[in-house]
Amino acid sequence: MSWFQKKPPEPSAESPKTTPPNRAAKGLKVSSILSSETIVFPVEGQDKAAVLQALAAAVCGKAGIADWAAFLAKVQEREQGISTTLDTGLSLPHARMDGITGILAGMAILKKPIPDPKQTDLSIRVMFLFFSPNKQDAFPLHLQLLRGVSSLFQPALIDQLTASSGPAAALELIKKLEA
Repeated sequence: MSWFQKKPPEPSAESPKTTPPNRAAKGLKVSSILSSETIVFPVEGQDKAAVLQALAAAVCGKAGIADWAAFLAKVQEREQGISTTLDTGLSLPHARMDGITGILAGMAILKKPIPDPKQTDLSIRVMFLFFSPNKQDAFPLHLQLLRGVSSLFQPALIDQLTASSGPAAALELIKKLEA
């Protein structure tokens, strides 16, 4: 059995009851890991690589990480696999990183959609980039965030985000949906 398939041990009378990481992740709100500084808006006339670069710089800049190019390289490496663009118009690039202790995230809102380089029949309208700790106990949180973002960012929200007036308004839209 792999480490990600193990069930948490049942609490005994001697051991305190703790919340397994995957249970804690269910309460994670997307709006809690975004800020106006990590929302790139509007992005026009660029390709996916340029948007990824702008997002990695914004996310790492907000977190005080000087070597944002290493984070960009890791997500670009991950993007060489299967496409992270969904048919809803959401692109969800992500990577697990050494040296961080929590989720780092950013979002780009594109007024004019761009094609996904791996699946040119799919257009990217919103890109949600995140980095999670490369630790075994953070993996459930990573998966929960992937599920949460992909279910939250449906076409109606994406339409509202692309019509919003800026980062603060976009963040407020997300907060309202999560309330």
